Amino acid sequence: MQTLHILNGEEMERFFQSKECMKGKPMIPFNEAMCAGETCETIFSNTFIKRRALMHGVSEGEYRQKTVEKLEAVFDEGREHLTLWFDEDMFCQINLLTLLAWLDQIGYESKVELCLVTQKFEPLASHTLHVEGYHSLYKQVLINRTMPQEVSLPALRKGMELYLHYKDVDNELVGFIQHHPELPEEKLVELMIITFQEYGLGDVQYFQLIRNVRASQL
Repeated sequence: MQTLHILNGEEMERFFQSKECMKGKPMIPFNEAMCAGETCETIFSNTFIKRRALMHGVSEGEYRQKTVEKLEAVFDEGREHLTLWFDEDMFCQINLLTLLAWLDQIGYESKVELCLVTQKFEPLASHTLHVEGYHSLYKQVLINRTMPQEVSLPALRKGMELYLHYKDVDNELVGFIQHHPELPEEKLVELMIITFQEYGLGDVQYFQLIRNVRASQL
């Protein structure tokens, strides 16, 4: 019985495929950026897909193909072992929360192995989890924008805190942009990626944030 490895994105997938120890092992990427845009309570419902496709600027069919259909491997006959590979930053932890919430939503009963890695995909720590209760945490954080009282995983707790701060209108990222009005977008994006590594945001998210902040000041 093979383990299915679920990875946070295609960049990690390409890295793992290049490693001899992972060759031939079933793996799929979780292609999302759940810290950006809007969501809804029922993960991968029609409403969810419509909102997420709009956020990514793709058709609903393209979103289903790139994100939803890949996860059908979870239902392969005899599949009882899942290993999830995620970075500790906010971007990855909110994706992880959504994935755990979806597994809870579909009634997944087996244990899940979580492997936390660095941004260079080096192993940091591993945890064995039961997914029950994670959909409730997902609703509290991504729907109600409130911080749960109890979160057992330190990296996930930190990711939630950063996410809720990120969603504040006057967060530190906005302040940083406002304090660098003279910098071209490209230079400011490079600087923010280096300065705010714990958020794990990429150039797409930063370009959008910079343009939104600067447009609001006109």
